[in-house]
Amino acid sequence: MKKASFVRGEKTMSKTVLGLIASSSLSTAFWCAPAWAQASAPAVQGAVAGAVAADDEVGGEIIVTAQKRAQRLLDVPSAVSVVTPALLRDSGAKDLVDVSQLTPGVIVSPVGMGGRTMQTFTIRGIGNDDFRPNGNPSAAVHVDGVYQSSSALVGGQIFDVERVEVLKGPQGTLYGRNTTAGAVNIISRKPGDRFEGNISAEYGRFKSFRVEAGLGGPLSDTVGVRVSGVYDRSDGYYTNLGSGTAAGFRLNPAIPGNPDPGVNDKAARSRFFAGRAVLAYDSDQGTAITANLHGFRERGGAAQFERIFAIGAFPANRPYTFDVSFDPYLRKSSYGGSLTLQQDLSDDIFLTGIAGYEYMKQSFASQSDASPLRGAADFLYRDRLNQKSLEVRMQNRNSDTLDWTIGASGFRDKIKLISTLDFSDSLRTLVGGDYRQSREGWAAFADGTYHLGDKWKVGVGIRYTKESSDFDGTTVDLNPYGVTANAFPSLPLTFAKDYSGSNVSGRATLSYQPNSSTNIYLSFGRGFKAGGFDGSTSINDVEANPFGDEKVWAYEGGVKFLPRGGIVQVEASAFYYDYSGLQANSVRISNGIANAVRVNVGKARIYGAELTATVRPVDRLEMQLSGAFLSSKITRIISDSPAEAARRLGNKLPFAAPATLSGTIRYSIPLSNDLELVPYVSGRYITDHYSEIDNYLQVQGYFLANAQLELRRKDSWSVAAWVRNLTDRSYTATYFIPSLATASRLRGEPRTYGVRLGFEW
Repeated sequence: MKKASFVRGEKTMSKTVLGLIASSSLSTAFWCAPAWAQASAPAVQGAVAGAVAADDEVGGEIIVTAQKRAQRLLDVPSAVSVVTPALLRDSGAKDLVDVSQLTPGVIVSPVGMGGRTMQTFTIRGIGNDDFRPNGNPSAAVHVDGVYQSSSALVGGQIFDVERVEVLKGPQGTLYGRNTTAGAVNIISRKPGDRFEGNISAEYGRFKSFRVEAGLGGPLSDTVGVRVSGVYDRSDGYYTNLGSGTAAGFRLNPAIPGNPDPGVNDKAARSRFFAGRAVLAYDSDQGTAITANLHGFRERGGAAQFERIFAIGAFPANRPYTFDVSFDPYLRKSSYGGSLTLQQDLSDDIFLTGIAGYEYMKQSFASQSDASPLRGAADFLYRDRLNQKSLEVRMQNRNSDTLDWTIGASGFRDKIKLISTLDFSDSLRTLVGGDYRQSREGWAAFADGTYHLGDKWKVGVGIRYTKESSDFDGTTVDLNPYGVTANAFPSLPLTFAKDYSGSNVSGRATLSYQPNSSTNIYLSFGRGFKAGGFDGSTSINDVEANPFGDEKVWAYEGGVKFLPRGGIVQVEASAFYYDYSGLQANSVRISNGIANAVRVNVGKARIYGAELTATVRPVDRLEMQLSGAFLSSKITRIISDSPAEAARRLGNKLPFAAPATLSGTIRYSIPLSNDLELVPYVSGRYITDHYSEIDNYLQVQGYFLANAQLELRRKDSWSVAAWVRNLTDRSYTATYFIPSLATASRLRGEPRTYGVRLGFEW
């Protein structure tokens, strides 16, 4: 299979007419057709994938597409962390939580009620705590070039992955909405120019089992295919000690769509499988088309609500146990696809169009008050989301004078949220909500970098975004026992709200490259996180009102010293953020009733520095040390409650750890010409921090160490033994605090260990 012509720089015939026809077809598919599937990367991403993997093994140049063009990591004038294939393999990364342990200044938090497919990013202290599908993430995640409008879509993508790029700081020009924290690019493997395959299986503690496989290669000179999949199961590390009954009752079967599942002592048990198929066409006439289909499914429990202090007559739970009166559970399925077209318009200009479609449905049940009582505060959520997206951009090939990109993008999604909250034991009521939200937006953008001679570059980019959203629904008191006492006199509630807004974001950069291995840069940029609506149950009209955008002004300076094959490589940066429109829950008074409402609560400032040093003192030995240092402070609070305002002013932002330190050591010991033994050790330390804006409970700092020993035969078999959380450190991943009267925790995974067998050809 041929590589993309614009990567190898071949001269091709102009296909302007074909490009315009293709662009029109993509637009029609976006707005009218039931779409294609999960994102396929532009051909450049697939074309450079092999170079990334092969070159990085020996400390060579890393090629990234952070600026939506293939270029050296050195040439990108911003902080970008790249998790390479070798690092993914050695670390055994399975999800984005694992990936975050390899990137300084990044914390990915599992959501207790969401299994492995609900995870939220915090980058340099900016994150998101909204777990419903209509919540806007702070870091825009793109999978093979396709924007994921909800964090609920991101889970399950870390298999058969070529690399992960984490762009830090606002990325408003090229990535648009929801980039106050940064952007994340997940790039999957594409068909190569020869048939190749891989399969691995591992077994570990808690009866965990995982098998992953991929196969791909050319079908002809112009067509290639790759298929891959993963199956992962585990009994989990949490145990439910609940009896299945409380006060003589089981989980209320009156909750619509919620049968009584009883109690399973292994309530965190999970089953996950996913698949991907890629079909790529690449002609010698300057046309490249990639179709990408994918899907995943998760079935399991949600390990959460370990009571951390006595509530009423109920003592705190022992570590890794909880005692709810039913099985918290998660059922989630997602599928999607994409079609990517890349067309040469001339020898120097090409067009890229990416049309994508995503569908997700999920249901999960849990208990928010951390007590063993049935019906004290049980809840069930059932969600649906479908998303269409389109991006078309025109750009030149990398030049010595001016690199430019112009384009437009749009998305539309529809979300259905069904909520049921069971307060039948405490408030004698059962609240049901049925909500629908539709969102759409479009943007136009332009970005350019001008070369001022051989050493200086100046870049400027701007993006205009227009968005609108409609939110309507009904909340009722179901009164399952015929009880007339309504704890919420405002019900029934029917509402219809709308939101619209526009935003201008952009960046300016200046970089100086005194030699081929050094880049010193300054950048100034603006990013935003879109406004919207709270997707949790509304019991008062004020809760259904929209909130506005978050905005970040960012200032950054840095240096990259990345000599090809160098003994020492260094990346360092310092930054300052002016953060406004902070979105969070806050107390609002309506009709004399205090309501927890998601609104824009104030402002914050953030500043810090990051450093990554890679040292290769001798052949086959690589050591890497990274550190991120951060200061965050809420400087203004808007609240109807003086007590809340006083409690929050001056607080640190959630998951804004003052310091994160990580390191890896990898040594390849040759045993023969094609046989090697590879020991790998990694560690990560996170200082004390908070998981919520009130700074109510402090997450104690912790250190985690991982190790792996792998025996590998080149292009053949491998066998590895691994252990994670080597010291069996008990630590808190996140707290769940529905009110200041109750609190529970989700502990991180204790020590796990296992073996892995692999074969590749």
